[in-house]
Amino acid sequence: MGSMEDIINNPKFKESLKQVAKDHKLDIEDVEKDAAHYIKELYAEQHPIARMVSVRGFDYVLSRAYSEKIDVDPKGIKKLMMLMRKHSVAFIMTHKTYLDTLVLISTLARYGMPVPYSFGGINLAFPGLKQLGKSAGIVFIRRSFKDNPVYKVALRHYISTIIDKGDHLTWNIEGTRSRTGKILHPQMGILKYIMDAEKQSSKDIKYVPVSIGYDLIPDVKEMTEQAKGAKKKSENVSEGVKYIRSLGSDYGRAAIRFGDPVEIDETHNVVVPQFEENSYKSKDTLPFFAFDLINQMSRITPVSTVSLICNVLLNDFALTKKEIEFKVKKLMEYIGKKQEAVLMDRGNPIAVSVQKALNLLQGGQIVQKSRAGQKAQYSVISSEYLSATYYANMVAGHLYHSAFVEMALVKIKDDTSPNRIVNFWEEIMNLRNLFKFEFFYTNKSKFSDEIEEELLRFDKNWRDILSNPKKDVSEILKKQSLFISRALLLSYIEANKVVCHTLNQWDENDVFTEEEFLELCVFKGKELHWHSRISRLGSISKPFLQNAYRFAENVGLGVKNQKVNGKGLEAWMTQLEELTKRLTYLKDIEVEPSARSMGLIASQNILVPEAKEKKPRKKIEEEEEGPHITAFFDLDRTIINDFSAKRFMRTRLFSGETTAKEYITQFMTALVFSFGNRDFEVLTKIAALGVKGIPEKVFADLGQEVFDDYLLPTIYPESRELIQKHFEKGHRVVIISAATEYQTRPVAKALGISDIYCTEMEVQNGKFTGRIAEMRWGEGKARAARSFAKTNNIDLSKSYFYSDSFDDYPLFKIVGKPVATNPDNALSQVAFENDWPIYRFKEPVEKPVVNGLRTGLAAASIYPSAVKGAVKGLVTMSKQEAANTTFASIGDLGTRLAGLQISVRGKRNLMDFRPAVFCFNHQSAADFFIIMKLLRKDFTGVAKKELEKTPIGPLFKALGAIYIDRSDKTKAIEAMKPAVEALKSGISVAIAPEGTRSGTPELGPFKKGAFHLAMQAGVPIVPIVIKNAYQAVKKGSMMLYPTHIEVVVLDPVETALWKRKNLNQYIEEVRDLFVVELSH
Repeated sequence: MGSMEDIINNPKFKESLKQVAKDHKLDIEDVEKDAAHYIKELYAEQHPIARMVSVRGFDYVLSRAYSEKIDVDPKGIKKLMMLMRKHSVAFIMTHKTYLDTLVLISTLARYGMPVPYSFGGINLAFPGLKQLGKSAGIVFIRRSFKDNPVYKVALRHYISTIIDKGDHLTWNIEGTRSRTGKILHPQMGILKYIMDAEKQSSKDIKYVPVSIGYDLIPDVKEMTEQAKGAKKKSENVSEGVKYIRSLGSDYGRAAIRFGDPVEIDETHNVVVPQFEENSYKSKDTLPFFAFDLINQMSRITPVSTVSLICNVLLNDFALTKKEIEFKVKKLMEYIGKKQEAVLMDRGNPIAVSVQKALNLLQGGQIVQKSRAGQKAQYSVISSEYLSATYYANMVAGHLYHSAFVEMALVKIKDDTSPNRIVNFWEEIMNLRNLFKFEFFYTNKSKFSDEIEEELLRFDKNWRDILSNPKKDVSEILKKQSLFISRALLLSYIEANKVVCHTLNQWDENDVFTEEEFLELCVFKGKELHWHSRISRLGSISKPFLQNAYRFAENVGLGVKNQKVNGKGLEAWMTQLEELTKRLTYLKDIEVEPSARSMGLIASQNILVPEAKEKKPRKKIEEEEEGPHITAFFDLDRTIINDFSAKRFMRTRLFSGETTAKEYITQFMTALVFSFGNRDFEVLTKIAALGVKGIPEKVFADLGQEVFDDYLLPTIYPESRELIQKHFEKGHRVVIISAATEYQTRPVAKALGISDIYCTEMEVQNGKFTGRIAEMRWGEGKARAARSFAKTNNIDLSKSYFYSDSFDDYPLFKIVGKPVATNPDNALSQVAFENDWPIYRFKEPVEKPVVNGLRTGLAAASIYPSAVKGAVKGLVTMSKQEAANTTFASIGDLGTRLAGLQISVRGKRNLMDFRPAVFCFNHQSAADFFIIMKLLRKDFTGVAKKELEKTPIGPLFKALGAIYIDRSDKTKAIEAMKPAVEALKSGISVAIAPEGTRSGTPELGPFKKGAFHLAMQAGVPIVPIVIKNAYQAVKKGSMMLYPTHIEVVVLDPVETALWKRKNLNQYIEEVRDLFVVELSH
């Protein structure tokens, strides 16, 4: 995009303005003046720092609501990356919450893709926010400009300049947030301007549909109230701040899917509900293109387990967890066969996914749990049917074909005429017409193909059965284990009934307005519910009623000239009543799953469809040979156990040859760093200013001196061995470092490495200019790797990258074999979550005095934590709050003082299945701090009686700890009773089933106490596998050593169906889970 002046003075733009002046009889000077003002109002230019601030701000806001990273389809991401390299892309998004654009931008930034320009209402362009927004790429547009031809031309021209530059755009095509969970009909204003701008531009643009889904949505309660008639809150900065502050709850996960680009086509592949389908009088491709985009969004909509549970619970009054698991599994299998990548929980055990989703729905007060223990049942809270319907509707686009087939089969089940199959297709088309304002369809030909695919899922011989009047259609239905029509269609049918009834009772003397009519519908709907003619109050939702009236108008049943079509309305009501009877029939014949089939889901750990088993990573010795594979290495803390820049600059500063300019820039660098700027690129550029005019040879000689005196002894033996193994396999070895060549070249030479990519300082006439020619940090390292790969025909998917820093994530992303090497905390977590190998090389020097002090401080952290807990208890008058504060403080403060950094995989299992018995393997005294850090609140511990006599024993007993005498079985059983009561009251229990510390990675035999406890309380066991705490406290020592601890929290083990006689078998099965994980 050019400068603002270039855009305003563009010759083609000037010509367009002359034409506007001529067409509308306006003064050209006034037109040009107004146009320049509008361009200034629209103009936005992405600034790197503002873009970075906005992305990080978006990440922060999202983290307040959604605790896990955004779920994506990796194949879709790769396709998008390739597309964005070649074309401008217009991202056309669904709109369910204010967070949608944040999800898109956060996802693109996470994968290193350009951030698009987005459109915002000019009502949000407040001072401060306006400047930041424009610098981050927000184009503020006016809400209404249909009578302003100059503004239209300016907007069209400005968008064309964005396309000309190869930049990208995004907007919500629905125009407003969905109040029903379904995708809304498109608003075509911005789409039209982008299509027109593309014609003006010298480049094309690709239109990519984007669908965003969520487990739970912060806006739903507010939006469902609006659907019942509540007024919408104003959208301004104050409300925006309140909204962000309200995001304190856990709403599960967000997911995003990118579709293939949709081409502008004149063949009309989709249906526009307002148009006659068999008439193509309109040559306007815009509506068809818009509905094609919407149709594609519907097909790629992410499917959450929350949505599926709402679907099955809307079909039944109440279900046990096992029944929910069975029905959700059937829906997942059905959807997975159609769209393999849309399931958000793909690859996870179904039982675990269902439990997490139920926890979210209970926490969101949408679903309630009745009764206790194994026979607990879940149901939708009576006041929350509309919220549950909202979440169920989020997957409606994946399910309506099946619902239509179910309903049409019921229609012809008693039909023995030769035309039965014709009648079936007529009914399919009737249903398609009736619900055309609810769902999005392809044209009749394609739609018929889709229905035939659906019929094959019902019965492979469907055509033969439907064509032969002697064969029983109901047998097809009775073979089905799950019907979805009731959950999906009932609210729409009942909303249609309400509108039909209200029209039938319309007083023809009243002046008709749609707003007043919908208000009357709400009243009449409540009346029908009171008379039991409709079953759900949630059906009386204004969006449902509005769509029902759109249909009535479309088929000639609306109010016209103050008159209504009585006969037509009577026929419509008859149709709706008959559809309701079909839903009842389907409910009556639905086969209840057997106890055995339900039990298999949990016992066999059945996974959500499309899971792919991970292949174990090969050792280098077993890997493919050849120079098409490269091992890329970082330098500092990867090859050498030091920071080369620190050694280099320290030697330079004490050499006696440092210039005053160098001292000043080093001071400035330190000052910027002290103010919290950790951007290596910025710091390097500041430091480079100080060396302007210094001969390059001075630094080359200094680099060799630093290597000989300091860096040579710091080369890790393990890195030497790794590099040698790669050479032996014929791999290329390359160092890519943010350090300069003067630090890196001597190390590379000593290791026999000829290829290096470093930060390059600009040199002219043998002297430094004070500028950086090439920065090899962050994305710069990835560019270097791509360049090397292109030049040398390297297969990056088979190549390695070894580094210690999360800052190198852009390069980690593009290689097939990332290896975290002595990783920092952020990289440790990412590597652990993604199953990357983690290498930790041995530190050469131990520090007994420091470690002794560290140990003492960690142990002492218990006392200030107890004081903090006591204060909290006094303020809240709650013993449990006192315990929670104490435990969390010990976990945070103790691990920090002990130098324990903890990476956790399966973190959600720590909270999602409470109350539970948390069983952990006991390797060292560090486990105490680790468990406190992990569990944090609402738990107690079980320990041996001897610990009660220690100085801290009484303190923890006061906070609920349970001490047992292992030498007396009777007393031990009696002592466990408080633990059972604690579990029944919602407090979890932590216990080490080994009973004592091992001091090694070896796992001891498990005692029975934890397992008896879980069975008596009817709660699950959650295994916590601590993989390397033995490294934090050496065997025979009490001293703590700084260690990066890896923890895996496994999925819960249900105990509800356990039998006491098989307890030993269950214990071994749980112990085997630990053994398998510890062996990885």
